[in-house]
Amino acid sequence: MVHPDRSEQEPEEGSEKVPEVSKGAVMAINAFVLYTGMVVFGVLGSWFILDRMPLTALDAEPSPLWIKVALGAGLGLGVFLLDQFLERFVTLFQAMSAAFIELLGKMSVNQALVLAFTSSVGEELFFRGFLQSWIGLVWASILFGLLHIAPDRRLWFWPFMAVGMGFAFGWLFEHTGDILAPIIAHFTINYFSLMALSRKTSGQIASDVER
Repeated sequence: MVHPDRSEQEPEEGSEKVPEVSKGAVMAINAFVLYTGMVVFGVLGSWFILDRMPLTALDAEPSPLWIKVALGAGLGLGVFLLDQFLERFVTLFQAMSAAFIELLGKMSVNQALVLAFTSSVGEELFFRGFLQSWIGLVWASILFGLLHIAPDRRLWFWPFMAVGMGFAFGWLFEHTGDILAPIIAHFTINYFSLMALSRKTSGQIASDVER
């Protein structure tokens, strides 16, 4: 058997180690690129097809700012807490959580903020601001669900949840008159969910170390 040269296996003394990039950092970078593209397509599509900016709902009276913030934050926190409750008792939600932990890994607060902010702004501007104003609430929500199809079989229910959330975000968009409330709700769900998953990842790592 031919053994590789030792110098190829171990870095020489004094050489700098290349820092490993975490899954969370990779996800945050990919999210920034993907959702920036969504913003661009949403703005250009709305501008050329609808001759308007994708920020407000058609023929809707804008709600006061405090109502937008209250409805958005209230819906977001309510969905997050319901998800955490179901995860304690429902096997399906436990399996989904395990799949997301493997997919995302440990994530810092800044990485979670970037991923939550870019995804909420990009998706809401594209799906609610542009698509919902163009093809309606139903089709925009269905397409939103299709975007969330994942290769992991444990996440088979996730697209159906996304369709439901698409209707909820779409209702906020039409009820409050613009995309602020949906963005707040979307950001709240994503940020707190990412931080909860990150804490569970840290707990698993600590448990493995103790063994």
